[in-house]
Amino acid sequence: MDDRVVWGIFVANSSNSKLFPNFFPVGMYTTRELAINQLEALPKENNYQLLRMPINKDFAYLHKKSGKIVGMNAIHHEHFHYKNDSN
Repeated sequence: MDDRVVWGIFVANSSNSKLFPNFFPVGMYTTRELAINQLEALPKENNYQLLRMPINKDFAYLHKKSGKIVGMNAIHHEHFHYKNDSN
């Protein structure tokens, strides 16, 4: 089994849009530690998501009836909510 992964930082869009995706990438890293260091340096007026994504593996989640891509499957993700933080 190929267990190679990348860690991606994404800006999370706070709009009420129901469309997928509602975020965009800003960086990819080989380790969680490198990604966390970069997250701490990013502007705090945004919210971010950190995703652990497998390499050479499809992780699209398809709607069973329509066949449309509606999400991600088998992806570990963490939320970093800086925008609404009172600090």
